[in-house]
Amino acid sequence: MRAPDALTAYAREALSRGGSRPAIASALREAGWSEGEIEAALHAWIDAPGLPPVPRPRAVVSARDAFRHGLMFFALGMLAVNLNLLVFGLIDRWLPDPLDPDLADGAALRWAIAGLVIAYPVWALTSLGLARDAERDPGQRRGAVGRWLTWGALFLAATTLLGNGVAVIAGFLGGDLTPTFLLKAASVGIIAGAIFAYYGAGRREDAE
Repeated sequence: MRAPDALTAYAREALSRGGSRPAIASALREAGWSEGEIEAALHAWIDAPGLPPVPRPRAVVSARDAFRHGLMFFALGMLAVNLNLLVFGLIDRWLPDPLDPDLADGAALRWAIAGLVIAYPVWALTSLGLARDAERDPGQRRGAVGRWLTWGALFLAATTLLGNGVAVIAGFLGGDLTPTFLLKAASVGIIAGAIFAYYGAGRREDAE
């Protein structure tokens, strides 16, 4: 939770004048601020003997960061969608539906492969570049845009897993759990689960 700028500035002023943290917290509590806001405002500053309160690092926003992370996650979306389309097309070829032979159309496979040929290198190169920058300068990990987009990817992966689970249960209740359906549901679950696990692990590392 991030405290309002005015509250953070007040906490700095109070600390610089020698106020104790419990006394400052009590005064802010009486003024109506919540415990979370008070804790965030005080946490924004570190006590340094003989020096004014030292600010902790905060998330930053830059146009370059937005471009690079935006491109990476757009490529990730293309990668996930086209990989699913490719797997779906292969499943339809292995287990063709006699009632709908057009599902095994080769054009869909060609478009899926074309999408993968473009999306994977873009995602891999941007991910590698961002990882190298963060290794050289850990401050790069505080980029606000990267955090927001990462949580957005986690949200989409989680909702995809939930929707996939609903589809499987509905298919079971309706007696429609064919091998083709199960293989496609497994494909969606594996890809979405891999994205959630990969980027979720990165969020846990940042929090440590």
